[in-house]
Amino acid sequence: MYYMSKFIKLTNVILNTSDIHKIVIQPKKYYIHIVGKVMYGSSWSIFGSGAGHITSLTSETEICETNDSADYKIISDWINQI
Repeated sequence: MYYMSKFIKLTNVILNTSDIHKIVIQPKKYYIHIVGKVMYGSSWSIFGSGAGHITSLTSETEICETNDSADYKIISDWINQI
C-alpha cells in the first residue's frame, strides 16, 4: 500500500485530487479537467409538474513539458504512482 496525497502542489496552484475529473495525456502535454463542486440550476412548475436544469462548472488546465517543466514532472510522477 502506498500513500496518495489528497493535494498536488504545482508552481502557481494547489489541486485537490478529488476535483480532477480526467486527465488527457498528449505528447509532452497534460490537460487536467477540474469539476467544481458548486451546482447551478433553475426550475419551473405549473400545476404540480415541471422541469429543471442543473449544471456545474468545469475548467481545464494545460501542463506543457516545454513551458512548465517542473509541473509536468510533478504530474508525471503522480500519474505513475497510480
